[in-house]
Amino acid sequence: MDNEEETTTEVPHEEKMEFNVDEIIERYVGSFGLPQLLQVVLVSFAWVFDSQNTLVTIFTDAQPSGWRCKTSADPSLSSSWCMNNTASGGGGNKGQSVGHVCGLAAGSWEWIGGNSATTIAEWHLICHRKFLAAIPTSLFFIGSIFGCAFYGRLADAWLGRKKTLLLACILTSTTTFLTSFSPNIWVYSFLRFANGFARSGNGICCLVLSTEVVGRKWRGQVGQYGFFFFTAGFLSLPFIAYPARTQWRYLYRIISLPPLVYTLFLVPLVSESPRWLLVRGKNKEALEVLQKFAGWNRKKLPNNIELIIPSQATTGTGNEGGKNENIWTTRWAAKRMITMMLFGFGVGFVYYGIQLNAENLNFNLYLTVIINAAMEIPAVFIGGILLGFTDRRLLSSLSAISAGVSCLLCIIFSAASSTTSSWPQLTIEAIGFMAASIAFNVSYIYCVELFPTNVRNFAVSMLRQSLMLGASLSPLLVVVGRLSPSLSFAVFGALAIVSGTLSVWLPETKNAPLYETLKQQEEEEVKRRRLIQNTVV
Repeated sequence: MDNEEETTTEVPHEEKMEFNVDEIIERYVGSFGLPQLLQVVLVSFAWVFDSQNTLVTIFTDAQPSGWRCKTSADPSLSSSWCMNNTASGGGGNKGQSVGHVCGLAAGSWEWIGGNSATTIAEWHLICHRKFLAAIPTSLFFIGSIFGCAFYGRLADAWLGRKKTLLLACILTSTTTFLTSFSPNIWVYSFLRFANGFARSGNGICCLVLSTEVVGRKWRGQVGQYGFFFFTAGFLSLPFIAYPARTQWRYLYRIISLPPLVYTLFLVPLVSESPRWLLVRGKNKEALEVLQKFAGWNRKKLPNNIELIIPSQATTGTGNEGGKNENIWTTRWAAKRMITMMLFGFGVGFVYYGIQLNAENLNFNLYLTVIINAAMEIPAVFIGGILLGFTDRRLLSSLSAISAGVSCLLCIIFSAASSTTSSWPQLTIEAIGFMAASIAFNVSYIYCVELFPTNVRNFAVSMLRQSLMLGASLSPLLVVVGRLSPSLSFAVFGALAIVSGTLSVWLPETKNAPLYETLKQQEEEEVKRRRLIQNTVV
């Protein structure tokens, strides 16, 4: 009997150690090792074709380089008739020559690059039809607004970050390819809307998947360095567009390939966010992802470790933040979200507006785009370095205001550059674009840190919506800028400065933890404020 009692005596279990995701990453996985680097690189590739699809209209919808009179069998449309009815004779300054063709008979002139070079040339979007040229780009960004809301909800409540990224890539490739077959401006505009809707999920998921698997001190840098891939896509466009300069449709077909290749070969290698898995009640899967990352870093999680489950985590019911709780019903979160969206509206307007306005500078379009794209590189470096020791709020505010001041300074050189190239204007414009790029990039990092896991994708999608709303209005100002460059620079500058002042009302998040739920964040931030107050006293 004694032996039986001895054999049936239970060995006491090890006491379970409970940690949140941040604590496990910092203590056992590593803040930023090889697996996190691979995750960041893999997901960040999607920024390349996100950039290409966003900015492709700089070339496909560009004003044609010039026109010339042509010889016709019809005497009434002869070259001499054309020459006698215009002072320039065609082929001169881009804006001047297009203005002169409005008074010429159809068939007496032709575009120098051919009708298939751009959409404006093919569908004659000039003279009384010139504002139609802004519709496709505006609808692209409006499509992005709807897409942000769709993907934000989808990634938080249903599919998760990885599957949502996969879906966005497939739809991006499909809509880009279909755009190349547009028979007229209206079908083209609709497909640009669909393309904007499709690609909007790429950036949201890239940013969140990158920042949710690294330690606190690396979040800012990781988010910034991901934008290198956006810059790479931007910088690749002139080199892709130049060989296809006589056929705008070929350009769309070329850029439809990278999303497809990425979907087939790289997305399967991406790991789902352990934070999202935890919030959805999938604790085992979350620990498996963290264990895999730890193994790559030559570390191991203790056998008795357990993730702290947020009090409002769900088990797949579709309500991602707890019953009847979301950003808009939580006062502090709603106030924060509205302020962030207003900031994003101004920054998006200026950031995309400056890029699309490149054709209104009296420089070679390809060279101007290369210079602007090159300015993104120091912007990412400077932003990444400053995020390491500077307050997010201060950096957001100063970069937006600096962009606004640069735009206002460009007004001084607008008159001189209307007839001759102005290197000072191009230099100031490039500096302003770099500052706008810093504000644009930092806004994403700031938004990630302002909201908890269960609504983080939704919050980033709302910020992206506001950025796209600002961007959707910028093409209209670009068209106006062809008539009055000073007016466009004045509006860009004023909006950027106003946006910079708004960020002052946001809380600082530097070195703050990433929370899992709204309730948890509210409780912890109250404790943090009280601790700071007691320390001061």
